[in-house]
Amino acid sequence: MVTDETLMRAFQEGDETAFATLYTRYRMPIYRFLARKLGSPARAEDLCQEVFVAVVEHAREWRGEASVKTYFYRIAFNRAISDLRRSEHKVMVADKGISDDEDAPPRYEAVSTDSPERNVVEAERARLVREALATIEPDFRDAIIMKEYEGLTCEEIAEIMGVAVGTVKSRIFRGKVELKRRLEPLLGEKG
Repeated sequence: MVTDETLMRAFQEGDETAFATLYTRYRMPIYRFLARKLGSPARAEDLCQEVFVAVVEHAREWRGEASVKTYFYRIAFNRAISDLRRSEHKVMVADKGISDDEDAPPRYEAVSTDSPERNVVEAERARLVREALATIEPDFRDAIIMKEYEGLTCEEIAEIMGVAVGTVKSRIFRGKVELKRRLEPLLGEKG
C-alpha cells in the first residue's frame, strides 16, 4: 500500500488520483471526528468537505514535517473550533448518527448481537457516557475523543492541538478522572 506521504507528494505534483485515494482513506475518519466534536452530522458533513477543499487549496503548504493524518486532523480541528466560535453551537459529543463502521451509515453506538436487554443497557450506558463527556472541559473532551474514539496517538494529538505530549497525557488523565467522577453515581460503579 502506498503511504499517505507518498500520495500527498504525488498530489502536490498534480496527481489527482493520489488525492482521491487520500480522500477515500480519510473522509469517514475526519467526518466521525467532526460529528463527535460538533454533535451535528449535517454540520460535520459540511465541515468535512471544507477540510478537503482546504487540503486541495493549500496542498503545496504541506512540507512533510507532520504526517498527512495529523495534517488532516489539524485542519479539521481548527475548522471545528472556528465553527463553534462562529456559530456558538452548544458542544455535543456525539449523536445517534455517528458510527465507527467505515461503510455503514453514520451511527454512534455499535450494534451488538447480544440479547435485546443487553443492547438496551449498553445503549443507555453509551448515552450516559456521551452526556458526561459533553459536560467536561473541552480540552479534556477533545483529547479523549481523539485518543479513545479516533485512535490517535498522544504525539498526533499534541501536534493537532498545538500542545506538548505531556499536556495531552494530562488532559486525557484528568478528563477520565472527571468522567469517572460524574459517571460513578449514575452507573453505580466503584473502583
